[in-house]
Amino acid sequence: MMLAGLAVPAVAAAPPAQAQRRVGVASYNLYLGADLQPLFTASNQLELVQRAAQIYGGMEATNFPERAGAVADLISARNPDLVGLQEVALWERGPQNGALTVTYDFLGLLLAELAARGTPYRAVASNTNFTGQLPISMTDQARFTDHDVIIVRDDLPVSRLRVASPQSYNFAVKLDIPTSIPGVAFTVPRGYSTVDVTVRGKTFRFANGHLEAFGPAAVRNAQAQELAAALAASPHPVVLVGDMNSRPTDTSGAYGALRASGLSDAWLETGGDPNGGWTSGQTDTLLDPNRIDHRIDYVLGRGVDYVSVEVIGDEEADRSQPTGFWPADHAGVSAVVALRP
Repeated sequence: MMLAGLAVPAVAAAPPAQAQRRVGVASYNLYLGADLQPLFTASNQLELVQRAAQIYGGMEATNFPERAGAVADLISARNPDLVGLQEVALWERGPQNGALTVTYDFLGLLLAELAARGTPYRAVASNTNFTGQLPISMTDQARFTDHDVIIVRDDLPVSRLRVASPQSYNFAVKLDIPTSIPGVAFTVPRGYSTVDVTVRGKTFRFANGHLEAFGPAAVRNAQAQELAAALAASPHPVVLVGDMNSRPTDTSGAYGALRASGLSDAWLETGGDPNGGWTSGQTDTLLDPNRIDHRIDYVLGRGVDYVSVEVIGDEEADRSQPTGFWPADHAGVSAVVALRP
């Protein structure tokens, strides 16, 4: 479901500059592997440890090493120039009071799968969101760290595409989650990253982010307003991808704030069904029938035109092999944008 090469006649006039400045972009929320929300409602320390263990076990059960292959299939089939990834998890485990060892590095696993398919990418910008370290048994502890990452094709000459000025940010407004356990509370930072991308002499700013999913909408809305203001200050055209946790009907919330700042919605601009293009809703196990039923993942832009947009990872044929997991609890979004002269 993504991008195909353009056929070029044997004899043809030089293509317009805009055709030479088409850029493939994509967004994919990889799904950290389990639902963290049960941690926030644990009533005592024992229950907290039990739930942390269940989350770690749930993450292992959804098998990102296998799912990474399914995501890589989707990306490599379209080979976009830039991809914004969310929920790029790093899981570590070790003895209590001892050193932790990386057990699942989602970024490393995905990059290896992409390279194995002949479509190498490299990470060029990353922001760290929330992290947590808890016991998962009487003897072991685990740590989870969430990142958003921008990856770029690693097989293009700088004359074709050049990336510069990577920047990473955390939003000023964070979600604070109290618990009923004395001395235990959670803080959930979120953020975004940007890079400036030059394609045949034309530069645009590519941004990737993940707005708050838990808690009151006011937190997410404030983050959207901060993101919108930052991108409005860009001296270049802008392409924003990511999981905004806000539906198109949320006109007074996060989606509305981004649109009000001058960002257009690629799905709508290319004639997509206003009630379609769904990207989110798979169950935690990733093994149920398709449950995707709403749209919260986007390609948004200012000062660019859209050639094509599609949802990826939402078809039965996209499931992983051999188990049949959905690639993630989200589908991805892929687009081709054209930079204006």
